[in-house]
Amino acid sequence: MVVPVLRLLFNVPPALAAGNALLFVFANTLAASITFWRDRAIDVRRAVTIAAAAIPTSILGAHVVALFTPRGFDLLYGAFLVALATLVLLRRNVKSEPRTVPPRRRLFLEIVVGIAVGFVSSLFGVGGGIVIVPILLVYFGLPAHTVAATSAFIVMLSSPVGIVAHGVLHHLDPYIAPPLLVGGLIGGSLGARWARGLSTRALSVGFAVLLLLAALALILKRGG
Repeated sequence: MVVPVLRLLFNVPPALAAGNALLFVFANTLAASITFWRDRAIDVRRAVTIAAAAIPTSILGAHVVALFTPRGFDLLYGAFLVALATLVLLRRNVKSEPRTVPPRRRLFLEIVVGIAVGFVSSLFGVGGGIVIVPILLVYFGLPAHTVAATSAFIVMLSSPVGIVAHGVLHHLDPYIAPPLLVGGLIGGSLGARWARGLSTRALSVGFAVLLLLAALALILKRGG
């Protein structure tokens, strides 16, 4: 949600929006991961594998975002959010059941997910959570609370590399970054606590609605 706010309300260039939003995401997921760790809700092995695979492409994404025009970035980002929200809504009433996946295939899929997460996180400044969540929900069949905890932990581990890459490319703003950092720390802690009392369906619908609202705002701005 940070990227649409920076783009729509403050007209921050795409590269700066992605870089500063990724810093917010790191702070947010750091605070959330502390709470989730205490609850023992994180699938640590899966998270470490995916995060490790995300490192190389997170550097690539920071370079690619600088090539986009503002219009192209907003439209692509909006379309991406719509696709993910649709996927989550279609799965909202489906009970998640863990799948038995052969070890080699599971490792291959986790590496592929990590590669995608690293690129998307630096490209869009989203930390990759919007990629991880649907995949863990839909393919691996994990419960929503485990997905939320594991996704936050993956992003916390993988996003620092992307942040450094954005910093080297001068995509961090000294006026935008500090308030986002503070807000991320506070919001991450509160969100992780409130998630305990929400059902899987409520989490899925809430996530999808936020994605659709952000996408609609971006697409209408560029289509108008």
